[in-house]
Amino acid sequence: MKNWLKNKPLAVQIWIILGLIMGLSFIIISLVFPLILRMTFTKEIYDRLFDSQNYLLEHIEPSFFAEDGVPVVLHGKDRLVPLQREPKERFGPPFRVIRHLWLTDSQPIPASEVPEDFSEEIQQDATNQVTELKYYTKRVKKNNLIYLIRKVETAEGRRGYLVSYVLLRRRDNLIITFFRRTMGLLLFVLAIGWIASIYIARYLTKPLTKLQADVREIAAGKWDTHITLDRKDEIGRLGEAIDWLRGQLLEQNEKQQSFLQQVSHELKTPVMVIRSYAQAIFDGIFPKGNLGNSVKVIEKETYRLEKNVGYLLNLTKYDYFSTRKLEEREVDLAELLKEKIDSFKWRRTELEWNLHLEPVTIWADKEKLLVALENLLDNQVRYARKVVKVKCALRKENNGAVAIINLWNDGPPIDPEVLETIFEKFKKGDQGHHGLGLAIVHTIIRLHQGTIRAANEAGGVAFELELPMTL
Repeated sequence: MKNWLKNKPLAVQIWIILGLIMGLSFIIISLVFPLILRMTFTKEIYDRLFDSQNYLLEHIEPSFFAEDGVPVVLHGKDRLVPLQREPKERFGPPFRVIRHLWLTDSQPIPASEVPEDFSEEIQQDATNQVTELKYYTKRVKKNNLIYLIRKVETAEGRRGYLVSYVLLRRRDNLIITFFRRTMGLLLFVLAIGWIASIYIARYLTKPLTKLQADVREIAAGKWDTHITLDRKDEIGRLGEAIDWLRGQLLEQNEKQQSFLQQVSHELKTPVMVIRSYAQAIFDGIFPKGNLGNSVKVIEKETYRLEKNVGYLLNLTKYDYFSTRKLEEREVDLAELLKEKIDSFKWRRTELEWNLHLEPVTIWADKEKLLVALENLLDNQVRYARKVVKVKCALRKENNGAVAIINLWNDGPPIDPEVLETIFEKFKKGDQGHHGLGLAIVHTIIRLHQGTIRAANEAGGVAFELELPMTL
């Protein structure tokens, strides 16, 4: 059911859910409402029986208590009239007319006055009653009755029972009539609500449909398609977020296109030079005067070509690391740093390296971590004037311990505007290549659930990495 529903259009889902809620509400009301009505009417009957008996005892002449078992009804304020019954309707008037009986232990109720079954029930209940007042509900010959028995002692000293009873048929008829009318009205309201739910569902899903169409336009390469929903609710904020994402994608796409055009041009030029010089040497012509100078030109252009190929590889690495999962194993950070630093020392032999590497073992993807450290160390070597400092240590925290790597060089400070976006794709400093190295570092550290920060410090620039001990 769940899978079937979620595969439907959102408007249909909303309509079905609202319909189910209203239908369930109708079923619950139809089951509970009759019980509430029955309880309400029954409580009202109890109160009327009690009030009617009190009135009799306070205002009616003692002659009422002279003859046992004669059923009477109260008319007006002070007059008792013998109950006149029709043969087909033994209990006569509707339930709002209350009948009264005066009973004693010595005198049974005449069978001609009330049904025999009812007479026996009253006599037995009155005899067994312990409390002064008690309500009873009985079914006599397919008729439901409620009656109240009260123990009474008259002024003449007579002891007996005042019985007040009422037929519940009219109550049940009223309940049925009221219930049917109420349910009819409720069904009408539910029908109107169900129809209204269609329009509500369409109203709620209309902006989402527009949003879907706009996203498809963007996916088709129409980056200038602005998403404007003109609303401030959650759907409106979703549209604003997608429009912001569109802007970011547009910016990244423009930078990537510019990068690819630049690299393509940079690749084309050295290839043309290498090819023309190689062809000339093959023909016995030396463009730079002799073989050695001509080969030096080929070597220089080869270096340019290698550097640009490296840029393309970095772009590929960024996309690769952004989508790959980690292959975890134990990694000794100190040994890893020492290994990479040894390979970078030859790049600038004049640099002084100050190392403080404590043994720290973490769970990480060694290959990806190597790429991150290579790019960070490459950044240090490129910008440092004379000194590079590297520190690796373990730092205790309240929720455990983290591995810390600090890198510092005495190079020029980073421009504050650049510092805010230094780890973003295609953001580069003054001596940066294409702004991919630190973006790759940030991606790898984030995959390891770690953090990286850059800051200008007195006399240089510092980078700090925090890596959890386990992932």
